[in-house]
Amino acid sequence: MSWVKLLAGFALCANLPWALAQNNASQRTALIVGIGQYGSPDIPSLSGVVHDFDSARKMALAMGIDEKNITVLRDAAATKANILSQFKRLSDITPEGARAFIYFSGHGTRWQDPQAGGCVEGLLTYDGQTLTHKEIAQATDKLSQKADKVIALFDACHSGGVTNAGTRSMTAPLSAPLFAPKFFLKAGAGQDMCSQPSNMVSRSLFGEATRLNALAENFVQITSSRPDEVSFDEPGKGGLATQGIRDCLLGKAKDLDGSGAVSMTEIQICAQNTINAKLKNVAGLTPHHVSVRGARNLIPVAVVKPPPEPEKPVAISLALVAPAATPFTPAPAPLPALSPVKPAPSAQPPKPTALKPPPAPPAPVVAWVDEPLEEPRMTETDATPWSVSVATLRDVEQQKNPRRKLDVQLSKSRLQIGKDTLDLSIKSSHDGYVYLVLLGSDAQSFYVLFPNGLDKANRIKANQTLRLPKPDWQVKAAGPAGTDQLLVIVSDTPRQMDSLTLAEPTSAAPFTYSLNNLQGRTALIRYLTGANTRARSESFGAKLLSIQEVL
Repeated sequence: MSWVKLLAGFALCANLPWALAQNNASQRTALIVGIGQYGSPDIPSLSGVVHDFDSARKMALAMGIDEKNITVLRDAAATKANILSQFKRLSDITPEGARAFIYFSGHGTRWQDPQAGGCVEGLLTYDGQTLTHKEIAQATDKLSQKADKVIALFDACHSGGVTNAGTRSMTAPLSAPLFAPKFFLKAGAGQDMCSQPSNMVSRSLFGEATRLNALAENFVQITSSRPDEVSFDEPGKGGLATQGIRDCLLGKAKDLDGSGAVSMTEIQICAQNTINAKLKNVAGLTPHHVSVRGARNLIPVAVVKPPPEPEKPVAISLALVAPAATPFTPAPAPLPALSPVKPAPSAQPPKPTALKPPPAPPAPVVAWVDEPLEEPRMTETDATPWSVSVATLRDVEQQKNPRRKLDVQLSKSRLQIGKDTLDLSIKSSHDGYVYLVLLGSDAQSFYVLFPNGLDKANRIKANQTLRLPKPDWQVKAAGPAGTDQLLVIVSDTPRQMDSLTLAEPTSAAPFTYSLNNLQGRTALIRYLTGANTRARSESFGAKLLSIQEVL
């Protein structure tokens, strides 16, 4: 182990039954809008949209949204007035700190807007009106202010295609019956000029929402194609982007960094591979590109598929330190130092080595203007135990709500092994519950330092300082030399212990079980992000700190 000396130990059990997040987060909401048949005969129908409803519903359920919280507008019901009304209703019914999912499948369009100095895009409603991103952002402004996270998925396109070489367009007539473009240019809206990207002024929902005070870390916009591309509807199956995102979100996506959860970036990569495969041998077509803006590191589904059976946990004995006696707390009898219990040869962990500090996490993606998007650069690699473990803690930290301000101060960021003890102070902008998770420098285990079997009183009041550890339990550096990662969380609501079971401390069982395997990392993410709570608010503040252990 790295360094933990407690008055008593507790067990972290990763042996939990697998379940999708839909069984746990009933406060989340969704609005699903699809238009396959338009009111005007001049607007081409999209026969695949009927299948998109089922796909969107499956995605909503997988995101933890109960059936009763899903609202659907289909074809004739999806007029501009009705859609705007339902956006406002969604803002009203979504509890403070919950998540919301918005889905649209149908035609996109683009028209000339002299005030914008070019062509702007929007969604085409059943009654032939246009719904601009600015109007959507205004109708959902209240939602963006109160929700923990908003995920908006638009399977539509805003370009009719261009004919210049190298562009994504549908030029082969034989391909037309197979894939229908999800774009319609209204008469008098600029004619062909606005189906070309040359003078485009993009006004994406993400850009409009952030202009209206939505936080980039709390908002995700997923679009089926880039602004100058055509996205396609496949008869009998639905939108290509919807198919790809659905399958990847429900289990096809790979956990590329081994963190124990799948982020929106990893789902984007998976969905793009699906679209590429679909259009690989289709004459005259090249793939359109799924784009993700905002909180690309968001984890939409905590568990995407059952992890493999866990390895036999390695029991780690802890040396015990009795606290100094006080007038209020009798000092316990002296406790002996215990040697580590050696596991079976097959489960013997590798010899720990001193590790260099990990690189700083990437800055959150915050786009205040509509600049060209870069493709994500993430590939599947042979991740080291250290990198996948740090990725787990970073994944958790990046689910935080920036409106929950957290100030954490270490009395020392360099601790001498065998001498110095952990000491930190925590102040939160909101009332909440404090959780401390340690990844030791040996990268063998995660330790939930607080709450623990001895001290479960983890409540904190807004703007009041909490000092940890408390007088009746201590944490002392014990090596090896290297870098520890300490994750501090203050959540609006307490986390449920069904995935991590605390055991009462005894002098005979001062140990934790290693959680540094796939199932353990998944369990830790579920526990810390509140994926197993039915509370109204899922919001939390978080801060990841580095601590050096030195000889």
